[in-house]
Amino acid sequence: MSETIYIKSNDCAEVEYPGVIFSDFLTVYCKDKKIENDIKNMNFYKFDKQGQIVVSILKVIEFLQEKYPSYQIENLGEEDFIIEYKVRSKNENLKESLSTLFICLVAFFGGGYAIMAYNTDIGAKELFSYISMLFIGNAKQGVMLLSIFYSIGLGLGMVLFFNHIGNRRLTSDPTPLEIQMRLYEKDMGTTIIKDKNRRGESLEVK
Repeated sequence: MSETIYIKSNDCAEVEYPGVIFSDFLTVYCKDKKIENDIKNMNFYKFDKQGQIVVSILKVIEFLQEKYPSYQIENLGEEDFIIEYKVRSKNENLKESLSTLFICLVAFFGGGYAIMAYNTDIGAKELFSYISMLFIGNAKQGVMLLSIFYSIGLGLGMVLFFNHIGNRRLTSDPTPLEIQMRLYEKDMGTTIIKDKNRRGESLEVK
């Protein structure tokens, strides 16, 4: 009975240098640790310039079977995946910080405008006045109290919904934003793979 080499890849891997080895995008397991280490450090592909390439797992299996014909290759990961070669510049962290700051400002002021527009649309001030007259008989004081508690409740609701206070997470559950980002990344990867496969630009077996 032949031994087995187990391989597993994620849907996307990013490298910072043109020469790609198997450990950059592949998890490898084999009982023979020497073969496992040899595979991890084996050259697989070299980029001519920055960009992306879609790789079929069949190409990886073909490559490994040529090197180790007596071994069985078992894939436990994706059928097609993306390898991206991207050189990070010295100012990359500064760019990311500025982009994050810009997005935070847009979200803050945009969210504030949306809340004010919503309150104006539903007539929140008039509603608070009506409720305060019903319960305490003082419209001005009631509006002030209701506005304060409404603002506090709105802020607490957003904190509980997004599951974050600064860098601290309230629970171990992923936030709605994290879920949407993962779905976006998955859809983006699927689209890139399908487009490159249709154009014949993926690394396939011949």
